[in-house]
Amino acid sequence: AKIQEVRLNELIEELVALSQQRAKFNNVRIETDFEENLPTLEVSQSELQQVFLNLVNNAFDAMEKHGGRLKITTSRSDDKIQVEVSDNGPGIPQANLPRIFDPFFTTKPVGKGTGLGLSICYGIINKLGGNLEVRSSLGKGTTFTVDLPISLALTEEANESGT
Repeated sequence: AKIQEVRLNELIEELVALSQQRAKFNNVRIETDFEENLPTLEVSQSELQQVFLNLVNNAFDAMEKHGGRLKITTSRSDDKIQVEVSDNGPGIPQANLPRIFDPFFTTKPVGKGTGLGLSICYGIINKLGGNLEVRSSLGKGTTFTVDLPISLALTEEANESGT
């Protein structure tokens, strides 16, 4: 995978734009809440796109029947950059949560999903030294949280201060 300079907010903004048609069709409203001036990351753009597209599409699948709201938030803390993708769909049964990142685990009907999506996402984020977690409650919705280590950020700051 080719390493590039990636601006996370812009990358997600583009995915949201690409997803608007499907959102409209599924009666889903997409909201974004981006923290400004996130550091630029040195990562594979295509891998990150794959992760977020997967999470967004899963949210659409979950809300297919009734529509709803998909919210994508970015923020930064001392040691990490965090992206939350949350939907207010039907939620995931507690029994399934521990297995959700397992390869070939799927709750979709036969022929609808390979069950590889989330396990691939998990692998990509893990390889970057990050973390992918899920919280869900039935009837309320699901939130996927992607943590990326700040060490993936371009080190301009270090160069500027002469350290």
